[in-house]
Amino acid sequence: MRTGPALLLLPILLFAAGPGIHAGAHAGDDHERARSALREGRILPLERIVESARQRFGGDVLDVDLEDEEDGFRYELKLIAPDGRILKLDYDAATGELLRTRGRHRSHGDGR
Repeated sequence: MRTGPALLLLPILLFAAGPGIHAGAHAGDDHERARSALREGRILPLERIVESARQRFGGDVLDVDLEDEEDGFRYELKLIAPDGRILKLDYDAATGELLRTRGRHRSHGDGR
């Protein structure tokens, strides 16, 4: 079983409100809304989203944000795929549906 960066995500999973919640005067309110949504089952645990991304794309998760958008919560993941691409994935936090994928190749003199 691989561990790696996923273990670093455990605190985000437990609190369901990582650093991606927009900071501002009411950041505490954002965090509490996220925690409540997780407790009430209105959003999926981060662990399920990470597992879905790994199964579909492979690689390792580099960063996770939980965004509180007008139309609901969204998980935004950044991962490095086995082929070296950096992927940005947007998931609906309530359904786990992959909403958008963006990617780019790494450019460290590898000739691409």
